[in-house]
Amino acid sequence: MSATRLLIDVGNTRLKWALVRDRQMTETGAALHDGEPARAVAALPAATVDAVWMAHVTGDAHEAALCEAVRLRFCVNPQLARSATEWRGLRNAYREPQRLGVDRWLAMVAAWHARRGAACVVDAGTALTADVIAADGAHRGGLIAAGLETQQRAVLGATRFATRAAGAPYRGGLGDDTESCVRQGAMLACLGAIDRARALAGADAACLLTGGDAGTLRAHLAAGWEMRPQLVLEGLRAVSEND
Repeated sequence: MSATRLLIDVGNTRLKWALVRDRQMTETGAALHDGEPARAVAALPAATVDAVWMAHVTGDAHEAALCEAVRLRFCVNPQLARSATEWRGLRNAYREPQRLGVDRWLAMVAAWHARRGAACVVDAGTALTADVIAADGAHRGGLIAAGLETQQRAVLGATRFATRAAGAPYRGGLGDDTESCVRQGAMLACLGAIDRARALAGADAACLLTGGDAGTLRAHLAAGWEMRPQLVLEGLRAVSEND
């Protein structure tokens, strides 16, 4: 009987998971954690697993509670993924490699694992991140910006605009009232950052897009972007299997 592994990716707002059997992710899911990621462990599937691999960006304050919650639920000590100096030819650009967010590192691992070549990897969530990998595996660096919702909250929180509830969809152009102008400002800022990262990556780079807002942004980007909703978990799977 093949071993079953549980992969857990704890982001700023969501906990995502996947079950791996026979080296394939057979089930996936996600749950909001509202700043209490250890409590969200209760939303994970009630499965018998042989190993648990976890990556999180919630800091030391939550790590012990997350590990204890996993131990209590699955009777397994989780293996924690960390950003590394190198992984099978992929080389971290940070002078202090451990300071690179593990979600960014795992997304790059997934890109490099799938295609040993140049890539632009974008994760559109609470933060918008982009990382560029050269054809030889050198991480050329990246960027971190506010995500769609984060930008809008920042603008509205720092101004005295009289705004109404905003429920209209994002568009590719300009707004025609205060709410849509704030919304479109955030949208075009994210699109501009993504376009600039892609240009820096070069014409031959694979372009991979993940994160909660990936679908919204993809609709307004040029052709060539590949949606990979489980990219961080794909990287965690590769690291857990030492592929």
